[in-house]
Amino acid sequence: MRHYLNCKNCFDLLMDYLEDSLDSETQKKLDQHFAECSPCLNFLESYRDCSKMAQQLRDQQVEIPQELENRLKTFLHEQM
Repeated sequence: MRHYLNCKNCFDLLMDYLEDSLDSETQKKLDQHFAECSPCLNFLESYRDCSKMAQQLRDQQVEIPQELENRLKTFLHEQM
């Protein structure tokens, strides 16, 4: 790993960073970059927030109105 990480390097490593799958040296370099680069830190925080919201939405049960369900079934049947 390079001694210095630029914003593109951080973006490329973001998923591994969030999954805690980086070696400790790279993890420290990313932590340092986020501490010094507010745009990257803002992106990281926004990404985390979006991931949390997506998880919450995935866990919710959504009721589909019966009329919409019927229309969808009719449409799909006609397309087959």
